[in-house]
Amino acid sequence: MTQKNIAVPLPRRKGRNRGEASEGQLAFWLLLPAALLLCGVLLFPMVTTIRDSFFFNKLTEPFNGQPFVGLKNYAQMFADPRFGTSLRNTLFFAVLTVGGSFLIGIPMALAAHTPSKVRGLARVALLLPWAMPPVMTGLIFAWLFNAQYGVFNDIIVRLGIVQEPLLWLSTPGLAVLAMVVTIVWKTSSFVALIVLGGLQGIPRELTEASEVDGASRVQSFFRIILPLLAPSLAVAFIFRSISAVQVFDIPYTFIQQAPAQGLLETLGVYIYRTSIEFLDFGYAATLSVALFAVSLAVTAVYVRFVRDGAST
Repeated sequence: MTQKNIAVPLPRRKGRNRGEASEGQLAFWLLLPAALLLCGVLLFPMVTTIRDSFFFNKLTEPFNGQPFVGLKNYAQMFADPRFGTSLRNTLFFAVLTVGGSFLIGIPMALAAHTPSKVRGLARVALLLPWAMPPVMTGLIFAWLFNAQYGVFNDIIVRLGIVQEPLLWLSTPGLAVLAMVVTIVWKTSSFVALIVLGGLQGIPRELTEASEVDGASRVQSFFRIILPLLAPSLAVAFIFRSISAVQVFDIPYTFIQQAPAQGLLETLGVYIYRTSIEFLDFGYAATLSVALFAVSLAVTAVYVRFVRDGAST
C-alpha cells in the first residue's frame, strides 16, 4: 500500500507578528518627540498666524479687545497698492536672482569639481558667500556700492568706463541692479554646493567613455552630466525659489541706505514694517498668510514638474 502525502499546514509564527508590532510601536515612540517638536515649532505658529489674520490687532489704536473682523484684513490687502508693489518686487527679484544664482553657481561647481590648480581656491570661494550672514552681506555690499567711498565706483572710474561716480543706491535702476548682484553673490554658492554634491556622485567612467568615443567636453556636459544632475538641480531650484520669495535680510539692509525704497521693498520687508514699525499685527498676519500661499504655490509647481518628469 502506498501512503498518500498529506499536506499539514504549518502553525503561524506568532512571535514574528509580535516582533513586528513591537518594532512599529518602538518607531512610533521614537518619532513622537520629533513630531511634537515639529508641531510646536511649525504647525502651532502657522495656525496662530492664520487665526490672527481674522482679527483686528493694532497697538496704535485704542484697545478694544481684538475684535473678530472676518475677511476685512484680506479685503484691505487686495485693495492695498503697497501690497501689490511688494509682491511684484518679490516675484521680480525671485526670477532674476534664482536665474542668476544658477548661471553663476553651476560654473562654480564645475571649477570646484574639475581637477586643476585653482580647484582649492574655487572651493574656498564657493564656501565664503554661503558662510557669511545675509545681514553682513547686505551691509558690506551697501558700502561697496556707496557713491563716495564705494570700491565699485573706484574701479569703473579708474578703468575709464564712467567719468563720474555712479549714484548706485540713489538711482532706482542702479539700486535694483546692485541688490540683484548682492543676492546672486550670496546665493550662488548654495546652488554650487548642491550641484557639486551631484557631480561627486556621477561616475567618472561615463565621461571618460564619452571622451574615448570622440565627444568634446561641452558635448559630454550637455548630454551626460547635465541630465544626471537633474535631481540635484531640481532640489536647488525649489530651495532657492522658496528662499527668494521669502527674502528679507539683504533688501532690508539696502533699504536703510537707498532712497528708492519702493523698488526694493519685498513682501518680507513689508510684513516686518507692518508688524514692528506700524504695530498692526492683524494685517501683518494676513500678509504672512499671503507669503505662505506664494511659497506653497512655488512648491506645488515644483511637485507637479517632478511628477510629470518621473512619469515620462
